Parts: sequence; structure tokens; C-alpha cells
Amino acid sequence: MILRFGVENFRSFRDRAELSFVSTARRDEPSHRFESPGAAHGVLPVVGLWGANASGKSNLLFALVELHGLVKRSFTGLQPGQPVPWAPWRLDKGGDAPPTTMDIDLLVDGVRHHYGFRYSSERIIEEWLYAWPVGSQRVLFHRNHDEDDPWYFGPSLKDTRRVQKATRPNSLYLSAAAQHNHAYLGQVYKALVGSMVAVPLLDTKGHPVFAPSSALLEPSLRPVLMSLLAAADFGVTGVREVELPEATENLRANLSSSGNPDFDGFLADIEQRGPLKELWLTHGAPGEDGWESPPALESRGTHVFLHRMDLMFQVLRNGALWIIDEIDMSLHPDLCRAIVQLFTNPSVNKAGAQLLFTTHDRGLLSVLRTDEVVLVEKGRDGASTLHVASDFKTYRTRDDLRQVHEQGRIGGVPVLGDLPMVVEDIHRGS
Repeated sequence: MILRFGVENFRSFRDRAELSFVSTARRDEPSHRFESPGAAHGVLPVVGLWGANASGKSNLLFALVELHGLVKRSFTGLQPGQPVPWAPWRLDKGGDAPPTTMDIDLLVDGVRHHYGFRYSSERIIEEWLYAWPVGSQRVLFHRNHDEDDPWYFGPSLKDTRRVQKATRPNSLYLSAAAQHNHAYLGQVYKALVGSMVAVPLLDTKGHPVFAPSSALLEPSLRPVLMSLLAAADFGVTGVREVELPEATENLRANLSSSGNPDFDGFLADIEQRGPLKELWLTHGAPGEDGWESPPALESRGTHVFLHRMDLMFQVLRNGALWIIDEIDMSLHPDLCRAIVQLFTNPSVNKAGAQLLFTTHDRGLLSVLRTDEVVLVEKGRDGASTLHVASDFKTYRTRDDLRQVHEQGRIGGVPVLGDLPMVVEDIHRGS
């Protein structure tokens, strides 16, 4: 479970910004929050980001995905001497640019851990891991290559030297420790890497296909899928799986030749459980003969819905953080609202799953607590900043929040010019 995330000097975030899932003391609806040691008022299941276009909403999600990617791949994915992927403020990669800082607080077996690092394109400059097993801070390790003696290991952390020798300047110690089967750090690595599922943008020219292990294909979840399709009013009365052997062979060849170890598990899944599949849907009224539609003829909204339901099943079952950029893309506002409410419903969200999304849909403001609403602003200098709606003490109800957001009184909305006049100028120029 994620408690907070901080970033500094990444893309449009020049100054430090913090995204918190720790709830405030406000009495607000929905009331569902996860209990957690060290969080007196609980942990939020959902956080939504609102802001104008190009305000930096997506950049914040990219930062969290970048942290996840560096932890997962810096040791196995980067060759010795290869530059570290780096996207600092305004893409300033000059010698005077400060390093990027990322840090995260998460629960590992119920214990709060704080992990972070500073880096540039040349190397990992600093890296640290702390824990609070009995309420007080315990330093597990701290690495700072700006100091004469860069390495420190806490007395409670064992088996550290062999990993230290294997850690390259461009790799994280936590990533190296996991690959060297360090018992304790391997658990932290697994918790961090397994705690996030990001939604990639779908190919606008195709339709989703599903791996053999996809939750959407599990027979035990088929009644749930049919119920969701009915609730979403897609007019679907049946689902049939169709194997794609040719597409599977092409994918197997491409992944095998890539040499990327991240694909090994995916390839093994295909080898053991069979080829990729697509879903053919039957449309019509319940109890009557319907018609089957190939995926290529289904709407964009149907494709997005199926893809997201597959990931949502996985997240709700495993208790991970689901990261969605533009949750309202190609989906009806009522359907987006229903998806968000599944995470704020304790009878559905039993595994502690969390949802982080960006949107322009003000309707979703009515189904979130004020501390679950984050407004993203970009100043005149182009730097992005975050403001939590609960910080605006004047507005105490969710309806007030939606109203003042529409009026632009708390930010997170574009400042539009006179668009009709612009169009008139275009016509004059023609």
C-alpha cells in the first residue's frame, strides 16, 4: 500500500511536490479508508488529479512510473556505463542542472518503509531506505557518493557487502539486491515493484488481446464480467474467446529476439498456458437470439472498457496501486464514476487496492473526499505545483467543491481566451 510519493526536478516539476494517500481528519464522504499504523485517520483508496491541459498531471504519473521502472530495471536493463534515463526540469541536461529526486513511503508487511534516491544521467548519486518497525526510525542503508565514505548499512541489515560490490554507478542498490537474492531487501523490492500497475495507452488502430493469464479470461470471473457489461449498458449477452495463434507466434518471435528479461515471464505464460486470445461479444436483448460482433467492429469505448476491466480485476485482487492517465478516455462519465466507486466500496475493495488517475470530469468530484482531490497548476514560469482540495478550509461539502472548481476559485482549470474572436481572425486571414 502506497502512503506518499515525492518528486523534485522532473519534467514540469521544478520544485518538490508531494502526493499523499494519507487521509486528513476531515469527516467527509465516502468514509472508507484503510487502517494503517502511523496514519491516525487512515489511508485513502483513491486520489484524483484535476488540472488544465499541459498543467503537469500526466508528468506526475510518469514520475511514479519512472521510479517503478528504475527500481525494476536499473540493474538488469542498463549496461555498464549506459546513461540513466533522465528527464529534468525543462529538459535541462546541462552540467549545472541539479539531480532529480524521487522518494516513496509504502507498507511492507504492515511496516512503513521510506525509500528514495537522487540521480542524473551519469549515475545514482544518493539512495536510502528507512523503516519504522517499532515506531522509531531505523536506517537500513544510505548511499551518498558526494561523501568520502559513501556507504552506510544499519546493524539490522545483513548480507550487504556482496551486493555493494555488484552495484554499478548507474544502478540502484535495491535493484541489485533483489537480483542477488537478498532476503530482506528482496521483500521490499517485491512489495514496491508489485505495488503498481500502470495503464498503457491503447493502440487506436487495434483492439485489445489478452494473455493466457489475464484475469478477464478466468472462468470464475466471467459472471462478474457479464454483470459489469450489463451494468455498463453495453447490450452484451455473451462472450466467446477466440485464440490467435498467428499473432502469438509473431509476438513470441519479437519478444524472444528483444533480449529483455522483463518479457521472460510473459513468454513462459504463453508457452505453458496457450496462445493470446481476443473476445467476441454477443449483442442483443436478454433471452433473445443476438448477433456476434468481431472485436474490429466494436466501439473504442468497448475496447477501453475490456482492457481496463482486465487490469482492474488484477488490481482489486492483489491490492496494488492502479495508475490511469485520463480515466475518462472513451468512457461515459457514469461508467467512470462507477469504476471509482468500486475502490471506495469496502465490500468490493477488500485487498487494499488503490487508484490514482487524471481527469477533466468534474462529475467525479461528487464521489470523492476532499482530501482525495488534487489540483495541478502550472505557473507562468512553466513549473507545476500541487494543491489538495481539503486545504481550502472554506469549502466543506463536495457540492461546494464542484461549484468552486467550475468557477475557477481553487485552480485546476484552464484560463481561456476569446475563442470566437480567434476564429474570426482566422477567417479574416483566409
